[in-house]
Amino acid sequence: MSRTRNDILISAFLVVLLLWVVWEARGWPFRTRLFPWAIGFPVLALALVQLGLASWHAIRQRSSAKVENSHGEPGEKADAGVVLDPKLERERTISISTWTVAFALGFYLFGFKVGSLLLSLVFLRLQAGESWKMSVLYGLGIYLFFLVAFEMALGVPLAPGVIATSLGLQSFDWYVVTPVLNIILWR
Repeated sequence: MSRTRNDILISAFLVVLLLWVVWEARGWPFRTRLFPWAIGFPVLALALVQLGLASWHAIRQRSSAKVENSHGEPGEKADAGVVLDPKLERERTISISTWTVAFALGFYLFGFKVGSLLLSLVFLRLQAGESWKMSVLYGLGIYLFFLVAFEMALGVPLAPGVIATSLGLQSFDWYVVTPVLNIILWR
């Protein structure tokens, strides 16, 4: 199977799966259906965009192949895919796997809000090569998203992490964020 066909099949599968998730949640109580809908509709939109792009790419690739075959010799540019060096491919696989485990471990140890702040900052600075300013801004943006969207707007408490729980503490950010929010919101 070609890569284009795989892209279309995976995108179509995701669209069908997300349509099913959103459809199944329609009869649930409002607070219960809010999570699948809050995640499902945006991801469904992205999956539809991906399906459209993959289809457009397949159509464009097919029409360009017809033009090339009419003007060139058969078999010309038969393999347009990029082939990576096996060493580079192995390094990238190890890097992705390491960062995936690091994020999972960070969420487990520090909790979702603090873990996402710290790990996104470290990832952006070390792996992506972003400046400290951009790394800190993105990390704070991610933290504020989880704080405002989940804890403040939806009232969904996020776990404080194993380290804070084992020390008998609230989440590490609680001691700084709560007094600041109390001042801002006049509580």
